[in-house]
Amino acid sequence: MTIKMGLIGCGGHGRQRLSKILRGMGDLVTLVACSDTNIESSKATASEDGYFKAYDNYINMLDKERLDTVVIALPHDQLKSATISGLDAGVHVFVEKPAGVNSNEIIEIIEKEKQSNKTVMVGYCMRYNPGRQRFKEFFRKDVLGEVIQIHGHKSGSQLVSWNGRMEHGGGQLRWHGVHIVDQILWVMGDIMPLNVYSETRWDEQLGSDQDSAFNIMFENGVSASVTVSSRTQQIFDVLDVYGTHGRIRSEWPSEIIEIQSSILPEHENTQRIVPNSPDYMEMYTIQMQDWIDSIMDETRVPIGTKDALKVYKIIDAAYKSSQSGKPINITGLN
Repeated sequence: MTIKMGLIGCGGHGRQRLSKILRGMGDLVTLVACSDTNIESSKATASEDGYFKAYDNYINMLDKERLDTVVIALPHDQLKSATISGLDAGVHVFVEKPAGVNSNEIIEIIEKEKQSNKTVMVGYCMRYNPGRQRFKEFFRKDVLGEVIQIHGHKSGSQLVSWNGRMEHGGGQLRWHGVHIVDQILWVMGDIMPLNVYSETRWDEQLGSDQDSAFNIMFENGVSASVTVSSRTQQIFDVLDVYGTHGRIRSEWPSEIIEIQSSILPEHENTQRIVPNSPDYMEMYTIQMQDWIDSIMDETRVPIGTKDALKVYKIIDAAYKSSQSGKPINITGLN
């Protein structure tokens, strides 16, 4: 049995990354149809990757094609509507992060998901990054003692298209910030965040956040500091965890890990683990395989809508805090 797949969004990410991975899963997936408002992009994707039909309207595609699943890669302000349309059509959905523009949109998806008896996976791909996977393995071994603090940083150059405009669900916190917040929540597991305090520098022309620094306090007393910027010419993505007996640092895209632990004799002094040749696409491949496996095995999706809601509760609180100048309590996560 193969899964009948549709693609919604034939732009850079959908066409150049996700679709190419799906094409390589031919023994598991049948590429039925793809859709984009730019019909030329849709036709080109169909031709390149072997979809049987190209559409310029995903509603028509969902109505006319018998699909099992759809992959959605659209601008943030279109993700919720497409996801709900997919659930209404009776298909399982993979939606790119962050699945909407705020926590209220994620709640709408969660309610529809419950009614539909279908599943939604949210594409927080960095959980599948090989460097971060190795980072998590060290963390699980309890080599740091009691965790005290976490720091996450993510930055890149100025956002200039829809992703830089607040009205389209843009801004650095929704673009880069959601990734690093998800990474921190992934490390913390079931430990719940309590409040957020944030300060933000705003882009006067775009009206969106340019630089943000905020703190998350968790119920077990661990604090996480986050810095996000759109003013670095290179991409930086760093996660640091500090404990009573050491620290672990993971960098991306270099995939370099630094570890120091007084618990492990071989890591008593700081060591840098440098991979030979990091593969940027590998995390997307592992992610899509994990999602397909969950559908075929009828198991829980690896990254679900409740994970996306936790991220957005923090992001929404960071925006509110930067505007009010006060810490914001987080509620509604249980």
